Amino acid sequence: MNSQRSASFRLSHRLRLFFLLGAFLLAAASVSSAQCPTPPPTGSVTWTTPWCDEFNGVAGSPIDATKWTFDTGNSGFGNNELETYCDPSSNTAPCNSATPNAYIDGVGHLAIKVLTVGSTWTSARLKTQGLMTFNAGRIEASIQIPSHAGLWPAFWNLGSQSGVSWPTVGESDILENWPTTSNIPGPGATGNRSTIHTTVTAGSGMGKSLTLPGGGRVDDPGGHVYGQIWSANMIQYYVDDPTQPFFVATASDLPAGDTWPFSSPANPFFLIMNMAVGGTLGAPTDSATGSQAPMLVDYVRQYVPSAVPAPVLTQPAAISVKSGATSGNTSALNMTGTLGSGRTTFSCTTTAPKSSCVVTSSDAVNGHTVDFTSSASASATVTATTTTYVKGYAAGAGFGSAGTWGGLAGGIVMLWLLSRVARNARKLKMGIGLVSIALVIFMLPACGGSYGGGGGGGGGGGGSGTPPGSYTITVNAFTISSTDAAAPAASTTFPLTVN
Repeated sequence: MNSQRSASFRLSHRLRLFFLLGAFLLAAASVSSAQCPTPPPTGSVTWTTPWCDEFNGVAGSPIDATKWTFDTGNSGFGNNELETYCDPSSNTAPCNSATPNAYIDGVGHLAIKVLTVGSTWTSARLKTQGLMTFNAGRIEASIQIPSHAGLWPAFWNLGSQSGVSWPTVGESDILENWPTTSNIPGPGATGNRSTIHTTVTAGSGMGKSLTLPGGGRVDDPGGHVYGQIWSANMIQYYVDDPTQPFFVATASDLPAGDTWPFSSPANPFFLIMNMAVGGTLGAPTDSATGSQAPMLVDYVRQYVPSAVPAPVLTQPAAISVKSGATSGNTSALNMTGTLGSGRTTFSCTTTAPKSSCVVTSSDAVNGHTVDFTSSASASATVTATTTTYVKGYAAGAGFGSAGTWGGLAGGIVMLWLLSRVARNARKLKMGIGLVSIALVIFMLPACGGSYGGGGGGGGGGGGSGTPPGSYTITVNAFTISSTDAAAPAASTTFPLTVN
């Protein structure tokens, strides 16, 4: 009996230990989940949260140094900004750790506050540089910002590829706000501006402003959610509702000669939050600048989507055109996707020389995407642009060639000299010399190369434009779970014949 009780006791003790361990693991999972909450699905897409900061510390507790570092100084940061950025721990004037510009407020926020110090201002600029980089996903923050003359708050990300300078490295501004009264009018208290900056778009960038619906303001209690859904060749910007982007930028929207820097793991980005004073977009300030409430950040999160099934692309009909044609150079691209999976964008390439292609649609937000949010089928148009072909000429051939004009000039000179010789036999020796020069001029074109626009050898070879031939067009599709432009979700190739 005693041995049975002892065994029973040991079993019961082990069960209690397993129970406690399970409870501990469950509690730990709950805490982890509470630290980085999972958002609700958007249509058929579910999301996980690999990185976040919820700013839930007690008032005055340190900002998480494993997630954020600080830019400091008053260099103007390329924008002629007026503030001095301060690390919260700095006591180097005009910074003061007793009145930090960035702090945990104790009620679930990171606060970033502009302070007036004498005749200047201090502020804070936080970044994840050197700690965490991002290449895709849904980047989102809940922020309440003040709006006043001189203030220029922003939440954005910047490329960090080694050896590549701005703007080629890329910049994406998720939230950017400055007053309507600035030298360059901004969205003011009722709106937001989202912008990308690339090599060609540079400082002006390519972006769009949104007026908050329902009379909303950027300083509404509780703030608003500002985010981007970032995937290969596409960034979708939204406020409050990720299923309703107000601005979608794709690689196909860039001007000729530009490069899309947002779709390669070789070019990671880091996040930045700051409150600038004055500068390119914030100027001018006024006497009250710096007395406003702080910028309050409730959270910053990265969500990653579940894998979106690749759309099925129906092979378009072949295109057969004369080079340079602007009609008959299109083909329909029909496809099916997963209902509720959001937007898909495209890239297009062709093997035809001096040619290009593009995919367009009737989507109201961006004509280089199709949207599977409320439909499982979509269509687009593939347009091939070729260049008029002009066949090259051999040297000396054709009235308009350089050889023709050289020979004609030499012949005229020779005839003139012969006439002079006939009139004055005493100048025969000089005439013979000049005639020899004329003959050399006449013969020079025969020793040269082709003058055709597209190069090529003599005898009629070479030319300019897209030569006749059989080529192909390849269309690549990218869903919101695509993270690398080199790895499309789906592709289709079809013939292009140039006559």
